[in-house]
Amino acid sequence: MLLICQWFLAFLFYSFAGWCCETVYCSVIQGKLVNRGFLNGPLCPVYGFGALLVIFLLQGTEQAPVALFFAGMLVTSVLEYLTSWLLEKLFHMKWWDYSHYRFQINGRVCLLNSLMFGALSVFVMLVLHPFAWGIISRMQPLTVGVLAGLLGGIVLADTFLTVRQLLRMKGHLEEVDRVLGQLHSRLDQTAQQLQTGIGSRREEFEERRAAAAEDWQELRRQLDSRLSDSRWSQRRLFQAFPHLHAGRYQEAMEKLREYRKSRH
Repeated sequence: MLLICQWFLAFLFYSFAGWCCETVYCSVIQGKLVNRGFLNGPLCPVYGFGALLVIFLLQGTEQAPVALFFAGMLVTSVLEYLTSWLLEKLFHMKWWDYSHYRFQINGRVCLLNSLMFGALSVFVMLVLHPFAWGIISRMQPLTVGVLAGLLGGIVLADTFLTVRQLLRMKGHLEEVDRVLGQLHSRLDQTAQQLQTGIGSRREEFEERRAAAAEDWQELRRQLDSRLSDSRWSQRRLFQAFPHLHAGRYQEAMEKLREYRKSRH
């Protein structure tokens, strides 16, 4: 049990270190502070899992840094690909997209990131893991257990809240998409009514135009109401993942982005 708690603390440490790297890199690119990561807290679990996979699978390669580099590239790239696929299947959103890079696979992994992950694998095995494990292994068993339990509870709560927020966001996008569909349908009907009204009496034509305009404005008010219902979690996700893609709800996603930009 002690060993499990120790490895859990190591996982949290590597997740936090990955969050620091991602946050610094993305903040420099975007020119502002970005809370990067899937969770609300300062953790990127994919980095924690990646570090543990490298440590467990590539033990014994420390004396061959070149082999460690390429093996680390392979292990972490497979993990990134599977993570992207799994998140898309669970939440119907594509969190990152490398399609604009020259060397990439289905937009989920790219050569540039794989090279960086390979270098990080070497750093983890030769520098970071010996340092982190040296600290964790010297901690008192009671301290390890208390820390693992406390931090585990916090991470579990954060995961629950994040998943709930994502499900709400999906429902929000569905609502916006529904109103957008009604708007498009109403615009088509309005165009047909106005075209038909050209050959009608002027009074009838004006009545049709006024009714269509009133219906259209009501749908616009509904759309504005849905767009204004933006929570902090949604704003954070848009900032952390600027290329977040929502599949069939992409038009609704773009409307949310446009509305948020117009309010800043």
